[in-house]
Amino acid sequence: MSPEWYIERIFKELPFGIAVGMGVFLVLLLIVWILLPLWVLFIQWNVGKIKDEIRRLVDLMEKNGWEGRKKDATPND
Repeated sequence: MSPEWYIERIFKELPFGIAVGMGVFLVLLLIVWILLPLWVLFIQWNVGKIKDEIRRLVDLMEKNGWEGRKKDATPND
């Protein structure tokens, strides 16, 4: 039995409004099912970029901190 047979049977045996509502729900469920993995990958990619940026800023702050300490530690004659 093909999917068309099931769709035709749903529209014949159920009231039209319920059949349309069921169809809309199933289409939305399909869209969420397809887009959810893409959304998770997008979030992971952004979190990775944010981690890299924070790591870069920490390295920069440490570098500037060490250079600042070196300047403070040198005697001014």
